[in-house]
Amino acid sequence: MIIQNCNVIDCTGRPPFKADVQIENGVIMKIGEQLCGDEIFDAQGGYLIPGLVNLHVHVNRRNLSRGNGVFRQGAPAIENSSDSQRILYAARNAWYELAQGITTMRDLCSVGRTATELKRAICSDIIRGPRMFVCGMGIAATGGHETHRYAGAVEVDGADEVMKAVRREIKLGADFIKVMASGGLGGMPEHEHPGWSEFTVEEIQAACIAAHSHNRSVTVHAMGELPVMNALLGGVDGIEHGAVLTKQALEIMVERNVYYVPTASGITAVAEKESRTGSADLANMMRELVVHPQRESIRKAHEAGILIGAGSDTLGSVPEELLMMHECGLSAYEALQTATINAAKILKNEDSFGTVECGKIADLVLLRSNPLEDLRNITQVQSVFLGGEVINEKWMCNLR
Repeated sequence: MIIQNCNVIDCTGRPPFKADVQIENGVIMKIGEQLCGDEIFDAQGGYLIPGLVNLHVHVNRRNLSRGNGVFRQGAPAIENSSDSQRILYAARNAWYELAQGITTMRDLCSVGRTATELKRAICSDIIRGPRMFVCGMGIAATGGHETHRYAGAVEVDGADEVMKAVRREIKLGADFIKVMASGGLGGMPEHEHPGWSEFTVEEIQAACIAAHSHNRSVTVHAMGELPVMNALLGGVDGIEHGAVLTKQALEIMVERNVYYVPTASGITAVAEKESRTGSADLANMMRELVVHPQRESIRKAHEAGILIGAGSDTLGSVPEELLMMHECGLSAYEALQTATINAAKILKNEDSFGTVECGKIADLVLLRSNPLEDLRNITQVQSVFLGGEVINEKWMCNLR
């Protein structure tokens, strides 16, 4: 296939340029002018960018971002449903994300390890869908995050139990490990608080030892100051949410190349939904403890040169996330890179995708308008390509 007449934003840092793109066997082979081939796809002057990556998804319940009601009610309703219902939700959500240009999804825990099963089904051509990276179940302390309203995490205490839990997730197919280092928003106000530290440094160290010995990275749900510091002292590879990143935390992240996935759009959406449904006091508490300080943390992390990736969590979206990154000081190009090359680096797959370059997998999104002029144009999706194939109804039904 030759994609002709397009403006390429390759996300390497190079400004947009006009070119044709030749794809063979799902890989970008040539980028240049007036390329010829048997199959021509006319981009009609659109803007070709790398396929987008959503680094923080809970695939079972992503549909909640498109509905009404509060997270504290909607998430348990889905996660406590049957295995068969959850896999149907997950498949539908994955297809929806793919149609929006999300060619790669990183699931940060799903009840029943639904995301793991969905990934296997996609890899086995039982169904078709986006590329997926999964952690299986999260690992939490007894009574920790994702254990109150539904079982999104296994409950363990002490270094030995943590190690065993990590090894079990790897055995069951985890690509990486997620540890719940703090309380969160889902169980507020009855059961948890974003400032609570729920694992000791020693427990987090045990998770990292067990994971790193099997070439798996460790990321943590960590919101408040102490949980973030415990996680960093424990040797983690990434921080999810990170509402309060102190000067010391930022210095450690720079020194050890720890990445940061804020999920600002998802966190903001939780507070906004609480406000709209009559829980003004809870919404204001969330804003004070997490939403407002997190914006400053993103700004400081960017200034420090920390690798930042885009993730929606349950209620946000990648387009909204990029807009919030821009508001926190990233240029439009830098914001776009959080969902492309930065995300690929976080997934340790920058040699495979994340830019429009020869030799990369042809995961691509064609936009009608320039996203560098207005990041809202990221929603103006004209076509999506996964491994060089155009995503449409025929593609969905064409099982190999």
